[in-house]
Amino acid sequence: MANRDMPKSVPVRPMGEIPVIARVSWVGGGEEWRAAKAVRWTSTHVMVMWRDDPKVSTSERYEWLRAMDVVRTVTWFVPPGQA
Repeated sequence: MANRDMPKSVPVRPMGEIPVIARVSWVGGGEEWRAAKAVRWTSTHVMVMWRDDPKVSTSERYEWLRAMDVVRTVTWFVPPGQA
């Protein structure tokens, strides 16, 4: 991932599981928004978790992202009047 970024101070314990949408930028190019869960956070960063294959627990992936790459709502995906 091209946009992975570790915070200076990392919380050591899980803090919850909040549904989020994470912007993932791949090293080879390309970008996508993935459904994920926020499991740890600081004021500047969020550790997100998702499964590459939702049916396979061993496909879980944990990544630190900057907070600006993680959102809880996506109303901006849908133009007004088309929800």
